[in-house]
Amino acid sequence: MAKKAVTKKAIQKGYQDYLLEIGKKPETVRIFTNYLKISDDDFYKHFGSLKNIESSIWDGYFNQTLSVLSKDPDFEEMDAREKHLSFLYTLLELMKADRSYVLYKLENKKPHELPPELAQTQKIINQSEIDWAKTFQFIPEKAQNITHAAYKKVLWSHAIAMIFFWVKDDSGEAKDTDIFIEKSTRTAFDIGELPALDSIIDLSKFFLHKMGFSKATA
Repeated sequence: MAKKAVTKKAIQKGYQDYLLEIGKKPETVRIFTNYLKISDDDFYKHFGSLKNIESSIWDGYFNQTLSVLSKDPDFEEMDAREKHLSFLYTLLELMKADRSYVLYKLENKKPHELPPELAQTQKIINQSEIDWAKTFQFIPEKAQNITHAAYKKVLWSHAIAMIFFWVKDDSGEAKDTDIFIEKSTRTAFDIGELPALDSIIDLSKFFLHKMGFSKATA
């Protein structure tokens, strides 16, 4: 009987299991392959190093999200705000299956303490054809490409903020994360527009309420 091929996804899942069960990264490829009961050759067919595994996991969340959206026939008919909401909700849905792993990586960190493998996902957003990144019409045309690129960074930062909020969300079915996504997306897309101040105030009230500093209704 032919030996069953070891897939990239199986190695990624095994690495997540190792972290959650052992509580630390494997020190060598051999220790990890012994844990998975695979050969070193099976490992190196997919990854050049242990470090590459985590990079591929985080890249996968973002690449899969963009792939799912590109196959949705209704996506192109959405306006910019709806597209970004779809992006965030799809990203969140893909990560839910790996919540224990995401908690392990991020639960005790702050957004400015991003693991390098998560920080590098910004390149995926920069290189992708995200046509819902805002272009400010009141800015001279020559500068619009620059602002468009900068706004892509805003959208990536917003996704990271959403992930960190979800990590700390202990509400049933992550309902508070849904509220955060809706309110913060409205704020992000009101930047440079008349409703921006109202959106910022509304989002601020929500944060104050969640942190216990205000009795304001979110």
